[in-house]
Amino acid sequence: MPELPEVENIALGLREIVLGKRVARVSVREPVVIQGPYQRKWRRFFDDLSGQRVDRVTRRAKRLILSFESKAALVVQLGMTGKMLLPAPDQRATLLSKHTRMIASFQDGTELIFVDVRRFGRIWLLRDLDPDNPDPAMEAGGMTKLGPEPLSTSAKVFATMLGTARPIKALLLDQTRIAGLGNIYVDESLWAARIHPARPANSLTHEEAAQLLRQIKSVLRRAIRAGGTTFSDYRNAYGDMGRFRARLKAYQRQGQPCHRCGTPLERLVIAGRGTHICPRCQHRTPDMAQDTGRGE
Repeated sequence: MPELPEVENIALGLREIVLGKRVARVSVREPVVIQGPYQRKWRRFFDDLSGQRVDRVTRRAKRLILSFESKAALVVQLGMTGKMLLPAPDQRATLLSKHTRMIASFQDGTELIFVDVRRFGRIWLLRDLDPDNPDPAMEAGGMTKLGPEPLSTSAKVFATMLGTARPIKALLLDQTRIAGLGNIYVDESLWAARIHPARPANSLTHEEAAQLLRQIKSVLRRAIRAGGTTFSDYRNAYGDMGRFRARLKAYQRQGQPCHRCGTPLERLVIAGRGTHICPRCQHRTPDMAQDTGRGE
C-alpha cells in the first residue's frame, strides 16, 4: 500500500499538471469507489464540479487531496493497488482498462484517471474542506481521525506518544497516533535507529526516542527524493516507478547481510505484520516478552 513518500510524489506530479485547470466532466465507472456524505448523490456532486478550478493538490498522511475553488474536495485513499495517472495522449488507450474506476477530464483536454486492480481504493467526496487544515472536514465526512504528520512532529510531541506498553512497531503503524507510516518505512526507521520493533514503546529512553524520530524523518525525506518505493503496483502520476527499493536496508531483505554489521537479516511477525530486522544491531532485551500484537 502506498505510504507517505509515494502519496507525496503523486501529489507533486499532479500539482505540476492539473493545478489551476478547470473541470470539464467527471465520469465514474465503478460507483463502489465513492465514499462520504455525498456517496448517493455523486452525480450531482460531480456536476457541481464542472467548470471548477483545481485550487490545491495536497496530502494528509496517506491521503491525496484535490481541492477546488468551491471548497469541494476529492480525498483519495489509494488502497493496495490504486493509481492516479495523467496519461499522455498516446498512452490513453493503454492506461484505460477494465480497472479504470474514475476519469476526470479538464477543459484543456488533460485527463486524470483512477485505476485500481484490487478495488480497495476509495474516493471521498467532501465539501467545506480547508486544504491547510483538512482534518475537520475529513472527520465530519466519516473518515478516520489521524495523528500528527511525522515530518512536522517535534521531539516533545513524539515522546508523549510513547507512554504505552505496545510494541513500538505497532504504535508507529497506528494512524491515529502518527499518520503516514506503513510497514516499509517503519522497518527502515527502526533499523536505522537500531531499535527492536517488539520493544515496548515506553521502554525507549529519551535519547532512543529522539534518535528514532530523526531516523523516521530522514528515511521519509530520502524516500520522497527517490520517488517512493515500488515493489509491484505503485506508480507516480506519470506512471514511473519509485527508486527507493534499491536503497532499502531492512524491508524484505531477510537472509541478506546487514549493511552495518553483515549479520543475515531476519523476518519476524510483530503486531500481525511481517517485520525485518538485524538480530545483532536491533538487540532484543532479555526481559522482553514475546510480542502478542495486542494493544495497551
